[in-house]
Amino acid sequence: MILLRLTPSMYLRGTERRRYKRNEVRVAILEGSIAGYVTFNHSFYQKPFIQYLNVKAPYRKQGVGQALIESVEGRCGNEKLFTSTESNNLPMLRMLEKRKFKVVGIIEQLQETAEIVYCKEITGAH
Repeated sequence: MILLRLTPSMYLRGTERRRYKRNEVRVAILEGSIAGYVTFNHSFYQKPFIQYLNVKAPYRKQGVGQALIESVEGRCGNEKLFTSTESNNLPMLRMLEKRKFKVVGIIEQLQETAEIVYCKEITGAH
């Protein structure tokens, strides 16, 4: 698996580039195809926050999501890493538990299902 680091300057121009200048995207390439990606930034109280993680169906259960999250963890130094997911997203809930994320909050009545907020204390490089 190949992990590529993309910054907004590589794929955005003008206003969009300025708006998302602090975002990073990591893309996983497997068998010559994009297998998945993760986006993250420091928009959550200036703390690292995984905004979105997506792994294409044919590549699930092959460690792609784990590798993408680990790549973000590696960028955090000694910080807390946050993310959130809907309470019915069982694959993500299981992966976050496996990666030792802890529930730090639940937001109800925001949408049909509760949003669960997670945090992981990162210690050193991964």
